[in-house]
Amino acid sequence: MARNSSNWPVQGECPLVDEKLAPNDSDAGECPPPWSYFVEKYFRDRKEHIKFWCETNPERTLQDHYKLLESLREVEKKSLNRVEKYQCLSGVHCDELFETGERIPKRNGVTDVLNSYLPKCANGNISRYFYILSTNWSRDMLLGSLKDLVGIKREHILSNDLVFDDTNHTTGKVKRSVLSALDKLSIYSKLEIPRGTISVYIGDSDTDLPCLLEANVGIIMGSKNTLSKYCAKFGIEIVEGLVGKINTNDLINTKKRHYKLFRVQSWKEISDSGLLD
Repeated sequence: MARNSSNWPVQGECPLVDEKLAPNDSDAGECPPPWSYFVEKYFRDRKEHIKFWCETNPERTLQDHYKLLESLREVEKKSLNRVEKYQCLSGVHCDELFETGERIPKRNGVTDVLNSYLPKCANGNISRYFYILSTNWSRDMLLGSLKDLVGIKREHILSNDLVFDDTNHTTGKVKRSVLSALDKLSIYSKLEIPRGTISVYIGDSDTDLPCLLEANVGIIMGSKNTLSKYCAKFGIEIVEGLVGKINTNDLINTKKRHYKLFRVQSWKEISDSGLLD
């Protein structure tokens, strides 16, 4: 689930302000605990799950690591079950979600780069596509965060989503479409990639690793240690920067998977490389 703070809904003070007093779901009381309870519970479950998995399962190959990533589905399900149980995301209008998304900070330069690329997607003479693939729980929130982008539509966002009633208010339930890295890979592999073009995938988390390796060009945004650690462990080369380091003709003419990723620190580096021209 997304780890965004939330004020929805306020149904009264929860007697367990300190989540340490509620180590089990059954101890958290009937009213919604503070959002920090769900965040901290999620990260604790995830840490304990990975520790137990690594103690009982060998991780010698990339495929072994994919099994770990897939096993984390259970952590995501438990977290969403917890949020649904306490109706934390119930009664929220879709417009509120969109407005919340508008306030989400974005990386410098992303709006300019994508506003240069997106109009070309609508040009009938050029076969280009653009998607957001996310484990977030609200398409409306993601759409709000992309408000300044020209041509972005709801169908461009592939993620989990909240369930709405007839008045466009949330029921508290979550449609679960993207719970693991392999869910992302399954969706990504089904996207239409026109012949003679290349696929570019940009990501920054461990749930992005399979898709980064599946794309013609996998770009790591930023320097999160998790991705670097696993790339080093499984012999995946990380090339710093993009400018002058990609031959797009070679990528179009080969179907060979590249166990090489590129890392950038800004969207300007992607723009300067000409990759999206």
